[in-house]
Amino acid sequence: MMNIVKVLVTFTVLSVTLQLAFVAGTNYTVGAPGGWDLNTNYTKWVSTITFYPGDNLIFSYATTHDVWEVKESDYQTCTKGSAIKQYTGGNNVIALTEAGSRYFYCSITGHCGQGMKLQVSVVTKDSSSPPSPPSGNSPPSPPKNDAAALNGIGTRLAIALVLGEMLMFFV
Repeated sequence: MMNIVKVLVTFTVLSVTLQLAFVAGTNYTVGAPGGWDLNTNYTKWVSTITFYPGDNLIFSYATTHDVWEVKESDYQTCTKGSAIKQYTGGNNVIALTEAGSRYFYCSITGHCGQGMKLQVSVVTKDSSSPPSPPSGNSPPSPPKNDAAALNGIGTRLAIALVLGEMLMFFV
């Protein structure tokens, strides 16, 4: 009888943990593997990822850079206007809490103009269906690569398995 209770408790904990692993957001290191620098093509990097509410952007950079969240107009023109929020220190986590567009750039003179800027579009799970094909003779778009998201899921699954093993040891 004790073994049945042990199996049921373990199964319940693993089930809940796995559900949380897929509900929790994913962490994306901006510009990975290079990070937030002048060498990364952020337009190309962001084009391979679909962002959802609950995901996080991780900006890792040398302290010779910074991260400003700005309005779209300042982003488009690289105008150093009033930032929505300023980040410094070389390692910042920015939560994507709701659907919509967010705009970031490095405010160091000349960096934004050299491409150190990022626009992120956050979509809800039900609005992420692929867009209709373009008209005309345009070549098809390359498939999306969600490898970065799989890395986050793998980490959460590993944690779930470790928790399950720990529970079996103590029950």
